Amino acid sequence: MTGLEEELGGLRRPLTAFCYQLLGSPFDAEDAVQDALERAWRARDSYDPARGSLATWCYRIARNVCLDRLREAPRRPLPRDLREPGLEVGAPLVPAFDVPWLLPAPTGWAAESEVERATERREEVRFAVTAMLQSLSPIQRGAFVLREVMGLSAAETAAVLEVSVASANSALQRARAAVSEGVRRPHPLAPTAVERYARAIERADVPALASLVADDVVFEMPPVPEWSVGVEPYLAFMAHLFAWRGTQWSTEPVSAADRPGFLLYRGVGEAREPHTVQLFEGDEAGAIAQILVYQDPRLFGLFEEFAAVR
Repeated sequence: MTGLEEELGGLRRPLTAFCYQLLGSPFDAEDAVQDALERAWRARDSYDPARGSLATWCYRIARNVCLDRLREAPRRPLPRDLREPGLEVGAPLVPAFDVPWLLPAPTGWAAESEVERATERREEVRFAVTAMLQSLSPIQRGAFVLREVMGLSAAETAAVLEVSVASANSALQRARAAVSEGVRRPHPLAPTAVERYARAIERADVPALASLVADDVVFEMPPVPEWSVGVEPYLAFMAHLFAWRGTQWSTEPVSAADRPGFLLYRGVGEAREPHTVQLFEGDEAGAIAQILVYQDPRLFGLFEEFAAVR
């Protein structure tokens, strides 16, 4: 392996974190980084160290790859972004596979070791911020990620975005204002809330679930576009789920950036089958205020694989 190959390989993780925040999908991010690194290798003779660092050059290539992909899917939404709440209990859950849903990534997914996770914590932006970034223009999204997440200077950011420093700073200011206005401050969950929620799911205990969620709990299940607000529709749905899918469940803890969660498995005789990735956010009282449920086999596999090697 040549020195340049090693340097390019060393940039894979930060480039992955960068592309994820732009694209909102760990799978699209991995594909974009592979594309960017291949382009960088093919164009290696055109790289001029006198004009900037290898990292800046590669970020610019990755940014252009992401822009190509953003033309097809400029924004990855959650169900709440598309329609008013309205989850009819017992009605068929029809997934909208044509929607490019916002997808979480496992905590530490863009870092290789515990040491790196500690030193690169800024790369794990809160999921709510990642969601908010989806509503910004590509230049604002890129400016925010490069400055706030990756820690690049104003000049380096401008070089990556191929704009003036003044334009990059303006885009950053607009992005900061949008994130500050659109993302509420996080509230930590009670220390045992998710664990107790997992045990309640495993017992198919609806009253126990009722004691753990907020009165105005938000319940979303991408790729199903219907969602609900309030404890009553949520509890009605859970009672229907247990009656429909049975009462044999097990869980394994996971997390995505700032959101704790678990993998839910459905018992099938002596075996178990993957069911959903479930992530949670708290309210001021420490209760569960948001429940985000993904029934996506590929996403489940990513979280399961990552949890197994930690």
